Amino acid sequence: MNAVGMLGSRFPYLRFGEGPQPLILLPGLSFDNDSPSAAEARLYGWSMRRLAAGRTVTVLRRPRGIASASSNSLDTADIADRYASVLTGEPGPVDVLGLSTGGLVAQQLALRHPALVRRLVLAVTGARIAEAGRRICQAWLVQSQRQDWRGVRGTLTASAVDGRTAQRLARLLGGSGRPPDPRDVADFEATVRADLRHDTSETLRGLTVPTLVLGGREDPFFPEPDLMATAAQIPDARLAIHAGGHGVPKHHSGWLQEQVTAFLDDISQED
Repeated sequence: MNAVGMLGSRFPYLRFGEGPQPLILLPGLSFDNDSPSAAEARLYGWSMRRLAAGRTVTVLRRPRGIASASSNSLDTADIADRYASVLTGEPGPVDVLGLSTGGLVAQQLALRHPALVRRLVLAVTGARIAEAGRRICQAWLVQSQRQDWRGVRGTLTASAVDGRTAQRLARLLGGSGRPPDPRDVADFEATVRADLRHDTSETLRGLTVPTLVLGGREDPFFPEPDLMATAAQIPDARLAIHAGGHGVPKHHSGWLQEQVTAFLDDISQED
């Protein structure tokens, strides 16, 4: 089953898989926030087919319209509350997989709305963006404010892959200079600022759901020491670290899906 559309008139989503257990996937940062296409749903379903086996996966993109007069004070907890407003319609608690900055929101969702979250997976994410990653985020803001649309799209795409050659190619192929929707620009900038404010290093000990933390050793946003510190703060956490970087979900998708399915299937048998 593949489906695309809008949830609650604000959340672009795509859905694939036909299993009984729902899995909500919160993706990383994006510049454009168009409604997904049927082709995207098919691509997601094919690339994450192991994860979708026995599950119905819903990819929930950034909510539209989060930028407002109070954007300067927007934080990831505010964004998590907006996700909670649509997840309350689910028949029971759901598994949540947060990728990259989507994992920052996933942490807040599980902390603030634990009744909605059954199990939590934090992939290439941690309690706080590391200094190298913060510099990259600041560069995105500068590019956006300069209206360098090709630059911001290209560097965003490059941040999701590892290796100089792959990153150069990503900048070339992923950078379009077409003018974006002004609402997407405002939402993007507000989200980046919220991500930079995020710091749950003192609150993760209050997380009550079983959690898997996994990522790449050389990730500039969430390197190995940060992944270890994040997992150490969570009372019921497992940790898996790969030799790669922030591009682990793309370069080592099989490994990531193997880790996630093993965690969710093992926990399911305990329920």
